[in-house]
Amino acid sequence: MAVQNERNLLKRRDIDALKTVEAAFHSGPLADLLASAPELERRRDLTREEFEREYRFNGRPVVLEGYAADWPSVRQWTFRNLAERCADVPVVVDSYSSAAARTTTFGAFVDLLEENAGSGADPLYLQEWYYQTTAPHLAADMPELDIAQYDFRRDLYGEAASTNHQLWIGQQGGITRLHQDAYSVDVMHAQIVGEKLWHIMGPGAELLPGPGGEPGLDALCTSPDTRLMRFVLRPGDVLYLPALWFHRIELLGDSIGLGRKCLDEANLRVHVRQRIGELLALALNPDELRVTHSELFDVVVARARALADRMDIDLSRLRQ
Repeated sequence: MAVQNERNLLKRRDIDALKTVEAAFHSGPLADLLASAPELERRRDLTREEFEREYRFNGRPVVLEGYAADWPSVRQWTFRNLAERCADVPVVVDSYSSAAARTTTFGAFVDLLEENAGSGADPLYLQEWYYQTTAPHLAADMPELDIAQYDFRRDLYGEAASTNHQLWIGQQGGITRLHQDAYSVDVMHAQIVGEKLWHIMGPGAELLPGPGGEPGLDALCTSPDTRLMRFVLRPGDVLYLPALWFHRIELLGDSIGLGRKCLDEANLRVHVRQRIGELLALALNPDELRVTHSELFDVVVARARALADRMDIDLSRLRQ
C-alpha cells in the first residue's frame, strides 16, 4: 500500500492525491494531451501462442477485439434479466467510497439504477462483485479465458484463488480513478454490456511535486515514461494490461464488465512481499492506515481477510 511519504502522486491513495490526479484529467496540460493521445493497439483473431509471444512476454498491453464475443453473457445479458436471475443476491454498492457504500440486493440495485437514470444524481457503481461466491450460477456465461492459464495464484493459494473474477456494473458517467492494481498482477478485462473509455499510463509514469509544491503536470505530459494511451472497450473485447500499468476508466453508457487478475510467475517474489507487507500493516497499524487510506480502507481489509483465510493466518495473533 502506498503511503503519504510516496512522492509520486499517481501511486498515492490518500484523498487529496486522488482528487488532484482526477482533476488533472478534466483541465490543464494532461486534459489537453488526452485529445491527441494515441489509441492502444487492437488485434483480432490472435492465437494464445501469438498473444504470449507478442504481448505477454514483452509486457505490451493490447485489446483483443471480439475475443469474448461468443460468450453467453455478451450475447444475452441485460440489466433486467440479470436482476431476475440474482434478485436476492447481496451486493455492496459504491464500495470504493466509505461514505457511500451500502449493502442491498442485486435486484434492488437494478431498480436503483433505473430510478437514478437522468436524475442528476451521482452514477451508481457496483465494484468488484465476486459473483462466483454469491451467484455461482452466472459463471457458465463467462467461460475461462485460455490466455489466462498462466495465472500462478492457483498454485500459490489453491483453487480458492479462482474466485478472483469480479463483475463491475455501473451507470453512465461512473468513473474508476487512475490507479495501479495491487500486488503486481496483470489485468484482463472483458467488456460484456455497454462501452468504457480507458486511459492508461506506463508503470514508469510519475507526477511529482514541483518547486512550489504544485503537481508537475508538464513533466508528466512530456516524459517518455508516461506512455499515455486511450481506447474504448466494446462488448466482446478483452483488454490485457501488464502489471503496474496505471489505468482510469469512464463508463460511456450503462456497463457490465468482467475483471480477471493474473499473476505472472516472473512477478511472484514481489507479489508475495507486497501481500505479506499489507497483512502486517493492517494487523499492526490499522489506525494510521484508516486515516491515510480512508476511501479504500474497507476494501483492502476485505481483501486481506480473504487472503488470510486462504493461507490459514490468524490476523488477531499478529497484534498480540
